[in-house]
Amino acid sequence: NFSAVMEPGQAWSDKYGVKRVPFGIYSIIFGILSEILYVPCVIGLGKDMHSSCIKIMFCLAILDMIALLANSVFFGIIMIEGGVYCSNPVMNMSVGIVGYGAWCTATACCVLLALDRLLEVMDLSKYFSVRFAVLVNSAHQSMFFSPFIPGHSMDEYLNVPHAVHNIVIAASFCLLYLLLCIVLMLKSVRLQRFSIHRIPYLQIFVQCMLICSANLAAASIYVYMNFLPVPPLVIVIGHVAWQLSHGLPPFIYLTLNKSIRNYALELIGL
Repeated sequence: NFSAVMEPGQAWSDKYGVKRVPFGIYSIIFGILSEILYVPCVIGLGKDMHSSCIKIMFCLAILDMIALLANSVFFGIIMIEGGVYCSNPVMNMSVGIVGYGAWCTATACCVLLALDRLLEVMDLSKYFSVRFAVLVNSAHQSMFFSPFIPGHSMDEYLNVPHAVHNIVIAASFCLLYLLLCIVLMLKSVRLQRFSIHRIPYLQIFVQCMLICSANLAAASIYVYMNFLPVPPLVIVIGHVAWQLSHGLPPFIYLTLNKSIRNYALELIGL
């Protein structure tokens, strides 16, 4: 009930917000650049929907693009304006709902993708067929469940399902991608023994580690900082990790995935 303190509007930003111009500009540029690079990747994936893996990657790409609008582009705008929840409740809540929903769905898709790949490389795929809002706060340079209204504590806005989701996601990422890399390495050694083309497991391992690191950092820090006090730098790292978890894939696709890279180059006439 922020009206008990002050009516919503710019006065909340002036009194309780902090204009984070550099962080806001970075967030907007990163978000727009990732969105642009994602376009040829999405088109390329959409033209090659022959396997469940590609279908999951396509859905994940769409979710990432939606999430980037929330946690990078509109988040950056709010940072530049020095916004808090009560300065523009509708926009702030909308950004939070979209960002939180896309995060939960996208990370679930990542786990599903890892499971799908693991079953495929283990030759077991034939046996299987396989969110609350967060609010932007410029003073803390991130998104929290608490609107930080004076006279109210963070304990009033705890989101246990989010914490459970993030802990399960973090554990699942580490376990499934580790198993995937081990199986690929063993399979590659076996194929090389019979003079068959070797699986580029090191390249796959690098992709897995890049994806896992960003997701693991975002998932764990966001749980911790919504329950316990943390230094401002850790909060910023947590939000940047969330941005990277959705924005890294197009960079990975275009640098490490030859077929998508070739298709993107064809789109621009190269």
